[in-house]
Parts: sequence; C-alpha cells; structure tokens
Amino acid sequence: MERQGRAGSRVDGSAAGRRSSWLELFFDLVFVVAVFQLGGFLNEHPTVHGVLVFAGLLTTVWWLWFSFSYFADLFDDDRPPSRLVQLVAMLGVLALAASLDGGVTDDSVRFGLLYGLLLVLLAGMYGLVGWRQPATRDFCRWNAAGFLLGAAGWFASLATPAPTRYALWGLALAVNAAVAGPLAYARVRRLPIQQSHMPERFGLFTIVVLGEAVLAVANGIGETGWRPPAVAVGVGGFVIACGIWWVYFTSTFDPEAGNRAVRAGRALIVRSYLYAYGHLLVYGAIVASGVAVEVAAREAVHGGGGVAGPLLGGSQLVLVLGCVVVYRGFDVRVGRRVALAQAGLVLAALLIGLVGLPPLAVVLLVALAWVTLAVIEWSAPPVWRR
Repeated sequence: MERQGRAGSRVDGSAAGRRSSWLELFFDLVFVVAVFQLGGFLNEHPTVHGVLVFAGLLTTVWWLWFSFSYFADLFDDDRPPSRLVQLVAMLGVLALAASLDGGVTDDSVRFGLLYGLLLVLLAGMYGLVGWRQPATRDFCRWNAAGFLLGAAGWFASLATPAPTRYALWGLALAVNAAVAGPLAYARVRRLPIQQSHMPERFGLFTIVVLGEAVLAVANGIGETGWRPPAVAVGVGGFVIACGIWWVYFTSTFDPEAGNRAVRAGRALIVRSYLYAYGHLLVYGAIVASGVAVEVAAREAVHGGGGVAGPLLGGSQLVLVLGCVVVYRGFDVRVGRRVALAQAGLVLAALLIGLVGLPPLAVVLLVALAWVTLAVIEWSAPPVWRR
C-alpha cells in the first residue's frame, strides 16, 4: 500500500499507478489559452520576426508549465493548501495568457511582472517543502535559488526598455533552467525519492498543442469558404497532425522513461533534461505546423504570400531536431529504416522551404512524408534502452 510523506510525496508504491490528477489536467487548461494566443499571433505574423517572437514567448510559457508540473511530479501533494496554491498559479498564468494577445509589445511590463511573481511563487513552494522535509532541504534550496535568480532577472528587466528587456528575459530563463534542475541534481548529495509520471504529462501537453494544430486546420477551411483547394489543404494538414500523433505516441512517448532515469541515478537524471527540454522544440514545431497549414489554405485560395512553404518546412526541421534531442535524452536506438525515413522528412522540409512549391503541393508532400514515417516507425519503432 502506498505511503505518503509529510508533504504528500510518494515514498513507496507502484509507479505504474501514478497518473495525472484532475487538478493537473485542470492546470493544463489555462496553458491551452496561452498556446491559442501564441498560435493566433504567429498566424497574423508569419514572418521571420514573428517566428522569433513566437518561439521566445512559447519558451517562457512552456517553462512555467514544466516547472509547476515537475514540482507536482516530485512532491505529490493533493491537500487543500497545495491545491489552493496551484489554483492561484493558474490565475496568474491566465492573466499572463491575456497579456499575449498580439504579442507583448504593449504589455511587456505586465507580462514581466506577472512572470516574476510566478517564479517567486515556485521558489516559495520549494522553500516550504524543504522546511517541512529536511531530507529534501538541500535539493529544494538549489531549486528555490534558481527560481529566485530567474525572478530577479525578470524584475530587473522592468527597469530597462525593449529590446534590452527581452534579452534579460532570455538570460533569466537560461540561468533559471540551468540552476533549478540539472545543477541541483548534479550538486546535491541526497536526491529526493521520486516516482515520476512526467512522460504522461509531456504526452498530455502534446495533445494540447496538437489540438491547436487541428484548430488551425479547421480555421483555414472555414475562413476560405470551403473552397476545394482549401479543403484539400485541410485534409493534408489533418493527415500531418495524425502522422505526428502516431509517431510521437509510437516512438517518442515512453511512460516509464522518468522512472528509469530515477532508478539509474544522478547522471541519467541530469541527462534526462535533454528529454524534457527537447519537448519544447517538438511543441513549438507542432503549433507552427498547424499555423503553416492555415496560411497555406489562404494562399491556395487567394494566392500571394509564399510564406506557407518556408514556415511548414522550417517547422518540420525543428520537429525532427526535437525528436532527436528527446531520443538522446535516454539514448534511444533508432533502426536504419527509421533513420532513413526521418532523413526523408528532412529532405522534404528543405525542398518545400527552398524551391517555392505551390501551397497544396507543400502540404501534401509533408503529409506523404509523415504517413511514410508513421508506417515505418510502426513496423520498426525505436528501442528505449533499459
């Protein structure tokens, strides 16, 4: 029978029984709003500058999601006070998402202030657990220090103008991500006991971003009045989303990946952050793929633009790169056929990004590449080393 620690962290019990709580699923809901806002921004600004802004803001949003989710994974506390703290965090994230409408150019001060306060909240959560559980105190101090350093950078950015403010955001995120996590695991003597369900959390967030991609496909068809070229592009876009789903949950998703890292010890835990951080590339590429399909539907009907190809091609390159980084996090062995299929997707992405094919041809070519990759990975999926 499962025994609970003072802060509710699981000390014994079956990892297979650890599933996402209703509160964790509710928590993801506010991030759906943020992802929707960012997808809308990229749809309105499908330029190099727009892509860079989208990537930067998605990174900030994802880091919050990962940080709160990983805290819940470490310290499985479902008591009323913990629930209340997470609900407060959700309100903060919702306010943050509201600041993303049209980017943060007009709301950067509000965005930076809210973000810093949420990092302070995370630092306080780690500090409280460290105070209540002496065995985790050293680990919690490192994490609290990481989030406080990050918060200090965000607060300092409020006194600087753009674009220096945005540079400070990036620096604060980098320091935060290095100290709270990899460095904490590398430096502390005693690691917390953990039974992880983070792979399931990553999988659920994959569904969130795939939902944004599917919504973009539907919008592309609806906005063009169901014209045959737009419908054809939409069907191709849905096939792409299905292919991504199929490949991710066939080869990238592994429910026991986190627990194998915990059992293997400190070195693999630190390395597993490649698995975690690589998902950021996967998520961003999925959202951008959906937006590219929506743009392609407009271009197929109204012509002009010519940005759907580079946007869709670039997103596929980033998606493959993200999968490679995720694989490296747990030293996944990939068969020759799978590697060749992935290389084929890369070549298709380069082709559509550079040659300037018609939007319908662009989408159908990528869809064909994903169908091929899905079939090959289904017959010979990558192997997770035990």
